[in-house]
Amino acid sequence: MKTLPIAALVLLAACHPATETPKKITLSSQTIALPAETVTLPAEILTVNCTACHSPEMILSQPKLKPEQWQAEVTKMRGAYKASIDEKDDAKIVAALLALPNQK
Repeated sequence: MKTLPIAALVLLAACHPATETPKKITLSSQTIALPAETVTLPAEILTVNCTACHSPEMILSQPKLKPEQWQAEVTKMRGAYKASIDEKDDAKIVAALLALPNQK
């Protein structure tokens, strides 16, 4: 019975690879250059209220909607997604959205 643990120990020792000195790894800092934001919104009210979650490209590529549809979207952002949009700004936001080039 004592030979089994000794045999297992010998077997494990024989299977263990020879120890190598670890290779030295040198890490260096890397930097990346991100492209500059090229799209700007024509209304500051959209920048202040919408770009926390939406890119300007996304805002500018929305389908043409009617004023009541935009109002529903603004209300949805505030209610469902907890956007910090003041209700007193709703009319200005809807007007700015309707004035976007793709809405005309």
